[in-house]
Amino acid sequence: MPLRDTISSSDFILTEAAVVEALRRDISVSLHPLLEHTLLIYDSKGVEVLGQLYKSFINIAHQADIPILVCTPTWRANPDRLQSAGIKVNVNRDAAKFLLELKEGFPTFAPNIVVGGLLGCKNDCYKPEEALTTAQAENFHSWQCRQLAGAGVDFLLAATLPSVSEAIGIALAMQQTKLPYILSFVINSSGLILDGTELAFAFKEIDAATRNQRPVGYMVNCAYPSFLKPDRQSGFVFKRLLGFQANASSKDHSELEGSETLQMEDIHDWGNHMIALNKKYKIKVLGGCCGTSYQHLEYLVNGLRQQKNLGG
Repeated sequence: MPLRDTISSSDFILTEAAVVEALRRDISVSLHPLLEHTLLIYDSKGVEVLGQLYKSFINIAHQADIPILVCTPTWRANPDRLQSAGIKVNVNRDAAKFLLELKEGFPTFAPNIVVGGLLGCKNDCYKPEEALTTAQAENFHSWQCRQLAGAGVDFLLAATLPSVSEAIGIALAMQQTKLPYILSFVINSSGLILDGTELAFAFKEIDAATRNQRPVGYMVNCAYPSFLKPDRQSGFVFKRLLGFQANASSKDHSELEGSETLQMEDIHDWGNHMIALNKKYKIKVLGGCCGTSYQHLEYLVNGLRQQKNLGG
C-alpha cells in the first residue's frame, strides 16, 4: 500500500524501534566506524542479525494487523562516507534490495509493509552548528536521494535532523525524485528543534520552500515523548506532525551520547506518553529510537488496542 494511502486509511501505524543502537550492543556483529550498520547486508551473520531485528518489528504489526513503516539501513550511506570508506558498490541500492526481499517473506502481509529509503544529515546529528546550508544540503543529499529512489523504495525519510537549513535542502533534493517523503527532527526538552527553531515555524518554512511537492508530513525522533510539550504547540503542528520515534530515556542528548549502559525509563511511562500522542493529538506513526526494543512496540500495540476496546 503506498505511503499516502496508508496514512489516510489508518489511525495507527507502527514503525521501528532502535536499530543502530540495538546492533551496537550486539557482540555478534561489528558496526563500521563511518557507515554504522549499512555493510551488514554483505555479511552472512550481519544479514541474519539485521533480518531478525526487522522481522521482530514486522511480526508485531502482522499479529496486530496494522501497517508498519520500515526503513533501509542507509542512515549514514552518503557519498562522503562511502568514498572515505573506499566503498565502490551501490550500497543504497543493495540495502533497499535487502529490505524489499525481506518484505517478500511476508506474502500475505506485504501490502501493509511500507519501505522507506533512509538518510541522515551530513555531520553530527546533535550539533546543529555543523549543519549544511540549504544550498549545500540540496547539492550534497541529491545523490543519495536518487540512489534510494531508483532502488524501488516506497518513500524517502530523512531522520535525526538537528537544523532547518539542512532539512530544507534535503526536502528540495527529495522532491526532485517525485517520491513521497518525510522529514524527522531531533528536539530538545523544551520542544524545540536543536537549532532553536519552533516546530510550527520549521514546518511552514519547509512547506513554503517545496510548493511543487511538499513533504507528506513530519516526524520527531531521538527524543523522549514528553519533550514534545504538546500542550504548548500550535494546532498547526498537529496538522503536519505524522509521527514520533521516541527514546526510551528522558535524559537529553548530551547525557545519552556515548553512554556505556542502556538508559531507559519505566516502559509504562514511555508507552503512556506515546499512546496519548495518538489518542489526544492524532499522531499516527509511533515507534522507538535509542534504548527501545520490540517490547516497546508491543506495549504501544497492546495499549492502543485496549484503548480502542474501551472506547478510549
